[in-house]
Amino acid sequence: MKQFRIGIVGGENSHANEFSFAINMPDENGNYRYPDCRVTCIGGHYREANEAVAREFKIDNVFDNFEEMVPVVDAVIITARDGKYHYEFAKPFIDAGIPAFIDKPFTVDSDEARSLIALAKEKRVPLCGGSVLKFTNGILKLSKLVKETDEEIMGGALSAPVALNSEYSGFFFYASHLVEMTLATFGYNPKSISAKRHDKTVCATINYDNFSVTNHFKEGCGSYTAEVYTSKDTYFEKLDFAGAGEREWDVFVDMLRTGKMYNTYEELAIPVYYMEAIKRAYESGETVTIGF
Repeated sequence: MKQFRIGIVGGENSHANEFSFAINMPDENGNYRYPDCRVTCIGGHYREANEAVAREFKIDNVFDNFEEMVPVVDAVIITARDGKYHYEFAKPFIDAGIPAFIDKPFTVDSDEARSLIALAKEKRVPLCGGSVLKFTNGILKLSKLVKETDEEIMGGALSAPVALNSEYSGFFFYASHLVEMTLATFGYNPKSISAKRHDKTVCATINYDNFSVTNHFKEGCGSYTAEVYTSKDTYFEKLDFAGAGEREWDVFVDMLRTGKMYNTYEELAIPVYYMEAIKRAYESGETVTIGF
């Protein structure tokens, strides 16, 4: 059985702990969820955070220069808290043909997203990542409804927390959750966006070919909700994270084992274009076409 040596870049993010726990720590019976995987090294900008993760989850090596990890891993998990570093961190691994999980947001710049996707295609490197919210029970349920119902889809509304002035690239830090919830539910082909900012909230209207969906980004609100409107009814879900992390980890490991991607390259990049469009829309007051 092939053994996958996995590196993590970004120990300052709690997601590094979650991945490391899932991969490196056995259950009460001594069994590993992924016996063919091991997080063997960690690096990034925050030495103390990386060392803490390494100690807790039995990671052998901590690197100050993350690029030194490239020759000693078979896969990488980019969990850096600030998405502005995701391109810089992911690029050398992808260039070396190493499969990557890139946490949300994929990047905070559409040109960087396009560049990573083009490189991954050129090197034939599988990628996954983004928001764990697309794996919640509620979003999976509503996504199935939209795909399979014989009722006409009339629109929907989704809400989630946002940190508009976050030190980690502002709007982009948390907005990816709501954006990916919307795309996973209604499809990866939105056409245009209009948006307004009201102090601690942003309200956006996302236009698809035959319906529109509203997004409510709310500062300080911890709940995540989603609803779908059809010609016959309204379907509402208040989301929780039960099982979502496990599905995200399974998708990553399945990609390593099979080379198959859960999302297409374009679907991984579209949330970045979507977030840029929302920001341009509420700053300009104009309806903005989503540029793919």
